[in-house]
Amino acid sequence: MSLAQEKHPIKRRSKGEQTRIQILNAAIEVLAQQGIKGATHRAIALKANIQLSLTTYYFKDIQELVHQAFQLSSSQTLFRIENAWHQAFALIESYDKTSLRKVSVREELRNNLAEMATKYLYKKIVEQPVALAVEQLLFTEVQISPALRQLANAHRQALLLPFIQWCKYFNKYNAQVDADIMLTMFTQLEYRNLSVDKEFIDIDEIKALTKRTIGITMNLK
Repeated sequence: MSLAQEKHPIKRRSKGEQTRIQILNAAIEVLAQQGIKGATHRAIALKANIQLSLTTYYFKDIQELVHQAFQLSSSQTLFRIENAWHQAFALIESYDKTSLRKVSVREELRNNLAEMATKYLYKKIVEQPVALAVEQLLFTEVQISPALRQLANAHRQALLLPFIQWCKYFNKYNAQVDADIMLTMFTQLEYRNLSVDKEFIDIDEIKALTKRTIGITMNLK
């Protein structure tokens, strides 16, 4: 064992915690496939391949189970997005502010970012359809409970923050508005391609729309 491992031992989940996470991940899949009405203790237990009694043992009612499933899905999504944004910010930081005043340089950056965004969105649509479906469900079912509404608002704000940070590089006065436009466009591209077979996803359309949207925030025609 290394010194680093001795100082920071890996924390292993208890069997009970593993079962709880197993139930929540099963609930996420059920929510994606059957919606909130289909998210029953029985359906979730069947998906998790566990005894029905365990879902009621770990969660006091179905509302708590569903809410925590949404929370877990949200945290997983935000973690993956954070890693993607690191790459985008690293790219822009590789340009100095003086050179970014040139239209040709901003066009080059826009093209590179559009390529990066297209690959990311396509991969997300193809590899993370469950997470996308649950996210979309969260935004459309916010009237079910104040707790879900609060979670949906917090999730959207967390999604919006890096877009605002990005837009401030080029437009400090309307960054919030530009960020809202970008987030709306990107999420709509994701959601509307959820039901499209992989081979029929129009990558050129995704690239054209991301390029246009990014270009607007960079004051490019």
